[in-house]
Amino acid sequence: MARLTANYEGGTAFRMDCRGHQVCADQPTDNGGNDSAMTPPELFAASLTACIGHYVAVYCNQAGISTDGLQICCDWDTADKPKRIGEVAIRVTLPGMPESRRKAVERVASSCLLHATLEHPPQTSIRIE
Repeated sequence: MARLTANYEGGTAFRMDCRGHQVCADQPTDNGGNDSAMTPPELFAASLTACIGHYVAVYCNQAGISTDGLQICCDWDTADKPKRIGEVAIRVTLPGMPESRRKAVERVASSCLLHATLEHPPQTSIRIE
């Protein structure tokens, strides 16, 4: 099982460590933070877009499709009861994609690990020590 630790940095900031890499999270000033880093929902969107981008880029490189201008954008909205991300819209821009490969790129983008995780949520548990 993989492990990531989130270490409290004060205020509303956390530093996450995984495999020797670090990323930080904070809240905007209007939510009590210093706006020193992306928020956890923004990191969630960043992870999803990076995962989709990885799968698309690997496919394109293997298929000889240019990745020039490859960009993945994520828009999301929140929902209530419970408070959560309720809607996610992903847009993959791939200027060099041949129309004949559109369906294949869509399949590859939809098969990324994080998209599949959202489609089939994992069992989660929280333990307070």
